[in-house]
Amino acid sequence: MTFEHPWFLLLLVLLPLLPLLRRRLGRPAAFVYSSVEIVRQIPGLAKSPANVALTFLRLLSLSLFIVALARPQKVETLSTSSASGIDIAVAIDLSGSMESEDFRLDGRQVNRLVMAKDVLKSFIKKRPGDRIGLVAFAGRAYVASPLTLDHAFLDQNIDRLQLHMIEDGTAIGSGLSTAINRLRDLKSKSKIVILMTDGQNNAGKI
Repeated sequence: MTFEHPWFLLLLVLLPLLPLLRRRLGRPAAFVYSSVEIVRQIPGLAKSPANVALTFLRLLSLSLFIVALARPQKVETLSTSSASGIDIAVAIDLSGSMESEDFRLDGRQVNRLVMAKDVLKSFIKKRPGDRIGLVAFAGRAYVASPLTLDHAFLDQNIDRLQLHMIEDGTAIGSGLSTAINRLRDLKSKSKIVILMTDGQNNAGKI
């Protein structure tokens, strides 16, 4: 936190002196006593808790007023992330053959899609500076995630991928062409298409 007018804070040093000044510049006593001892013997002259609390509240109010005059400001810093300039489009197979459970992951038998998603997530973790997009395909292809540096968002879209989401088939050509089209008009220095499939092309027109 910073202050636009920090010199006002110097007034806080004077606050402890205010009670003394108030006593010296206060109203003259209504009664004059010839002896201080007489006054000390009068009951009820000690400061009550209410008076002490009132003095404290006055000093607190003045303190807050002085801080307000100093104009406190919150400084926000902007963080920037540098990208390596590589755009990557991943085309992943969702065809029925990806349902075969011929892999083991963390001690359990899993199908090919689960294994492919795990490998893809591990790859993404190692590419924090690259924009990565996701294309899913089976009998046809669709964009599952646009190219993004928000890899948490990308992981969420990977988790949403399920078998039988679209008509069955292995339209590898459609998956590749959709991925290429996502990269075509980008001005990045390097563009990469990654294909994750287990079969041969048997659907689509490409």
